[in-house]
Amino acid sequence: MRKVNVPVDMSSEQKAILGIMSIRQLIYVVASGALLYAYVPFIFSLMGSISTTVKIIACLISALPIIAIVLPLAFIRKRNYHMFLDYYLLIKFRAKTQHGIWRKGSKPKKWMEEL
Repeated sequence: MRKVNVPVDMSSEQKAILGIMSIRQLIYVVASGALLYAYVPFIFSLMGSISTTVKIIACLISALPIIAIVLPLAFIRKRNYHMFLDYYLLIKFRAKTQHGIWRKGSKPKKWMEEL
């Protein structure tokens, strides 16, 4: 049987947006941008008569938790498992809820005896 090396990783997600971002990553960036757009102006107007530089610093500090959550989920890849962090965490959290009842049989199956 002949082996042929494929030059492109067929199992990874395709970079659809200008060859830089995938659709999944774009959804993360757009959703976090919309969330920041929703509450950062509110925080800016909440400061009242404080100077503009203090307002901007407060807005940046309030945006840091969203950025610190979204960027790793969208862009960090777990090399050992060949998947991104969001999918890896989804599998890990789902595995904690799956409990099986395993029993050991009293006698071996037929296919085990033939070997």
